Amino acid sequence: MSANEELLEDSLSHVAWQTLRNDIISGRLPPQARLRINKLRDSYGIGASPLREALSRLVSDGFVIAQERRGFSVAPMSLAEFRDLTDLRKLLEKEALVASLKQGDDAWEASVLGAYHRLSKVHKRLLAKEEGAAEEWELLNDEFHETLVSACTSAHLLRFRSIIYAYTQRYRRVCLSIHSVKRDANEEHKQLCDAALKRDTKRLCAIMDRHLEATYVKVAESGKLD
Repeated sequence: MSANEELLEDSLSHVAWQTLRNDIISGRLPPQARLRINKLRDSYGIGASPLREALSRLVSDGFVIAQERRGFSVAPMSLAEFRDLTDLRKLLEKEALVASLKQGDDAWEASVLGAYHRLSKVHKRLLAKEEGAAEEWELLNDEFHETLVSACTSAHLLRFRSIIYAYTQRYRRVCLSIHSVKRDANEEHKQLCDAALKRDTKRLCAIMDRHLEATYVKVAESGKLD
C-alpha cells in the first residue's frame, strides 16, 4: 500500500469513527444494535477495512462492544451507568469550573454570555418541537458548557471531563425525548450564566450539581432505562 493509500485509509477510518460515534450518541444506532460490516458499508459508503478500524476504536472508547463470533454491537445503556457517569461528571465539572472562574477574563465573560444567548434562543424552538431543534439545542448546550470551563488551563482535567461528557450525551438524548413541566432547563442555564459572570464559585457549583442531578432524575423517573 502506498503512502497516499495509507493516508486515505486513515482518513476514511476517522470519518467512519466520527460518523458512527455521532449516530450512537444521537440514538440513530440504538443500544445493543448489531453493527454488521456489510450493512454499515452500504449505509455509509465506506469500505470494510476503515469500518473495522473505526469499530475497534469505538470499542476502546466504550461506545461499542465486541463479542466473539457475534461481531460488534452498540454498547448498552443502564440507569446504574448513568448514575455513575453523573457523579463523575459532577466532580470533574466543578473542578473545571473553579479553575475557569479563576482564569477567565473579559473575553471569556463575553463568550459565556454569547453562548447562553444562543442556547436560550433555540430553547424556544425546542419547546415548540420544531424540526431540527433538538439537534441544534444539543450542539449549543455543548457549546455553553464547554464555554463555561474554557478558561481552565488543566489539559488533563479537560480531557477526562470531555470523555465523561461524551458518555453522558447518549443519556441527555433520552432526557430530551421526555416532555416534562417540572423542569425549566433554560432557567437553569440562566442561573449558571449569572453565577459564572458574578464569579460566585460556590453558587455556580451548587447550581451545576442540581442541574446535572435533574437530568438523571428526569431519566430515572421516566422508566425508560432499567
